[in-house]
Amino acid sequence: MRASPAAVRIAVVGIGIHAINHVVVPLLPPTNWNVGTVYHLIAAPVYAALILPLLAGRRWARVVITVLLGCQFAGRFVVWALFPETGARLALIAGWAISATVLALLWIPRPARRHFRASAEQPSAHSSAPLER
Repeated sequence: MRASPAAVRIAVVGIGIHAINHVVVPLLPPTNWNVGTVYHLIAAPVYAALILPLLAGRRWARVVITVLLGCQFAGRFVVWALFPETGARLALIAGWAISATVLALLWIPRPARRHFRASAEQPSAHSSAPLER
C-alpha cells in the first residue's frame, strides 16, 4: 500500500475518534436501550472498518464516510433539541467540528483528491481484463 497523504491520515484519525465516541456514548448516563444506542453500536464498527479502505484510496469508502458523516451531522440537530445540557451541546459542537474537518480533509486538498483518483486508475486483481487464449 502506498503512503497516504497527510490530509487523509489526519482525516482517518478523526474517523477513529468518531468510532470510539460511538462506543463510549451508550455507556454514559442515562444508559438504556433506544434507537440511539443501536445506532451507536452499529456505527462504531462501520466507521472503524472504513479506515483501511480510506488509507488505501478507495473512492467508494470516501463516498460512504461522506454519507455517514452527513447523516450524523444532521442527526446531531435532533440530539441538540432533545438534550439541552451544556455537556451534551459541547460534545455535539466538537462532533460537528470533527465531521466538517474530516470531510474537508478528504475532499479539498489536492493530494487527497489525487490519492483517491490514483486508486481508481490502478488495475485491480478483479478487473475485467480480456482472457488470452
